[in-house]
Amino acid sequence: MSDSEQYIESLEGLFEYELEGIYNMEVKLVSALDEMALATTNGHLESGFSSHRDETETQVERLEDAFEAYGVEPRQRDCPLVDALEKDRKQFEGMVRDDDLKNLYFLGAAMKTERIEISSYQSLLTTADKLDLGSEVTNPLQDNLEEEKETLRKLEGLSEGSELKSLWDRLTGG
Repeated sequence: MSDSEQYIESLEGLFEYELEGIYNMEVKLVSALDEMALATTNGHLESGFSSHRDETETQVERLEDAFEAYGVEPRQRDCPLVDALEKDRKQFEGMVRDDDLKNLYFLGAAMKTERIEISSYQSLLTTADKLDLGSEVTNPLQDNLEEEKETLRKLEGLSEGSELKSLWDRLTGG
């Protein structure tokens, strides 16, 4: 462990660690959503990624509000989860030539990301509850969690929609 690193020895330390990680994730997702909106050839996905990028920018602001209410400056820590998702997406994009396959991959990647974000916010809120942090800290986190759940529902609806069903049928010979 280097001099700049420290041990986490309290619930407060755990809370800050998780908050820094989700902050990093949301900041990075803003640009990833931009890239996916530009790379998809499906209008519904493009629109969804663009609007979710705007929503994610608001979520970043809410996280900054939570940091402020908690009494610390907003800061990010490396988040290997989001880095791995981004690396996988770029690797896949370099390997695929079929736009329909790329669109289906983007949809699946977006659902994976939403599930990770939902779990991250749930964990963060559980720790905040144990610390008895006030609503100034928890309300922005809860608002982000609810938006992530709604986004996942929309993505799941897209995956079952008629336009993507026709893609599945084409790819599976159905």
